Amino acid sequence: MQRRLAQFKMSDVQGSFRIITDGDIKALEERLAKPKSAKFIIVDSYQYAYEAGWEYSLTRALIDRFKRKTFIFVSQEDKGKPIGKPAIRLKYAAGVKVRTQGFRAYCQGRYSGNVSEYYTIWAEKAVEVYNDKSNN
Repeated sequence: MQRRLAQFKMSDVQGSFRIITDGDIKALEERLAKPKSAKFIIVDSYQYAYEAGWEYSLTRALIDRFKRKTFIFVSQEDKGKPIGKPAIRLKYAAGVKVRTQGFRAYCQGRYSGNVSEYYTIWAEKAVEVYNDKSNN
């Protein structure tokens, strides 16, 4: 992560980008209630957050309270499905669902057009996986 932050020059946007690792949902709620708080919140992964106290009802209340903010939840999966009932419930509550596999991202939510369409995340690695250079 530190290499990626350096690679993408995230130090240039210091103050606009923060990483919080404590996992306390109440502390996050207090932080988001402040003026000029984050507009995008990425939770990686929901399974770890759930273990830290992010029960589904608390997570849903947080999302509902801050409707003008974008919450992005990363989920661990097994056989193409989120691990655990809370993560499955959260998936079905989400407006946009994106599943990644083999360096490609597939939209599975309400906004997807063609189910087979994808976005190539990392072309060089996708070529290794799929042995082609197409990006549909």
